[in-house]
Amino acid sequence: MYDTIDELLREIQAGEDSLLDWKEVVLEGDRVRFISKGSHDKSRAASGLAKDLTCFANTEGGVIVFGVRNDGERVGIPADGIEELQAFIVNVAQNNVEPPIGHLLTIDRVLLPDSSGTARLCLKLEIRKALYSVHAPRGRRPYWRLGDHCHEMTLEQQARAFERRGLMHPFEERPVVIATPADIDTERFVSYCRMRYGEEGALSDEAVARRMRNLKLIALDEAQHDHPTGLGLLLFCDEPDRWIPGTHIDIVVYAGPEPDANVQRDAKTIRGPLVEQIEGTMDYLRLSPYLPVAAEKDGQGRLDRPAYSLRALQEAVVNALVHRDYTLASQVRVFIFPDRIEISNPGQLHNTLSPEDLYAGCQPVRRNQMLAGFLRDYTSPLTGRAYMEARGEGFLAMVRECERVSGRRPEIANIGGGFKLTIRAREAVS
Repeated sequence: MYDTIDELLREIQAGEDSLLDWKEVVLEGDRVRFISKGSHDKSRAASGLAKDLTCFANTEGGVIVFGVRNDGERVGIPADGIEELQAFIVNVAQNNVEPPIGHLLTIDRVLLPDSSGTARLCLKLEIRKALYSVHAPRGRRPYWRLGDHCHEMTLEQQARAFERRGLMHPFEERPVVIATPADIDTERFVSYCRMRYGEEGALSDEAVARRMRNLKLIALDEAQHDHPTGLGLLLFCDEPDRWIPGTHIDIVVYAGPEPDANVQRDAKTIRGPLVEQIEGTMDYLRLSPYLPVAAEKDGQGRLDRPAYSLRALQEAVVNALVHRDYTLASQVRVFIFPDRIEISNPGQLHNTLSPEDLYAGCQPVRRNQMLAGFLRDYTSPLTGRAYMEARGEGFLAMVRECERVSGRRPEIANIGGGFKLTIRAREAVS
């Protein structure tokens, strides 16, 4: 934007607008200050700049020129302070804005003539339009730019902005800009390709990259740089929770009827790609000595029966991972009590679904459709069938399994910002 000196100079002479702003810079030792428009008071530089960055990013992008006086006169920046100013801008972008905005910035040094024709060293900061997030100064509401002013978004404007970005780019397809394509385990992905497509032999690096892009495992950010998507990290990264907080499963066993650290018997955290999280959790539930076994006695003696249907538990774990909200930094929890298992995940039922809708057999609209699609390609060692099937019958099958084993259907509820499913154990018959 404004790529030539002449074009930038013409825009400055025309005045500030929705795409252009400027600031006079004052350097005091190691401190940066900006002269406020309309006065000679020095504004709070970090908070003011954070507001301006989010204004442009949340609207259509724009340019800020540092070293220009309020009246448009180019006064420049001392050469020995230019690097300090650059470092200040980057620090604000990364630490004073939520989520960080550094990847949207391009910083250039430019020589702009003042009114007498003398070249002045200025700094041109370009902010690209945010495509995947709505940004805000830390601890404040988001801003947007109208004309030459920043305005705090109303709650309705925020909702509309989040909706537009969410509909255009679901979490699964958004690039995770703090990660690089190297964070995807290529060997793991190639093994998946062989399983899905029946291919043999080595794939070239170019073919692997192209297929990752086509499958939405890698995507371009606003600066046209490749990054793994949320989907790519969830499925093919050894440590997805390094990049997506809360992407793991916590299992805790309690001796009493309520969560209480004083009666905790065991705890385990399951990490890794989602398929391995499913398998690790099911291995624990299948082999744990802490799961009760119901006993029945008849004329031939004692008969031990499992307290839970493993098929039902697998369906519950898979649903928790597939339907959870990965934008919330919280993990899936599996709490085991003497009489029940509670499986909780962040994010309530998607769209307008209610618990009653699920019991009635309503076809769910999955929050993470592409993730569900990938899990159709993986076979469960427990059932010999895909973890996800396209018919949308998994929930009712889980209900039937629970009723078969314990005589009670699972209990489901939206609680706070999350969803909880409770499966009751089979009761012992003496």
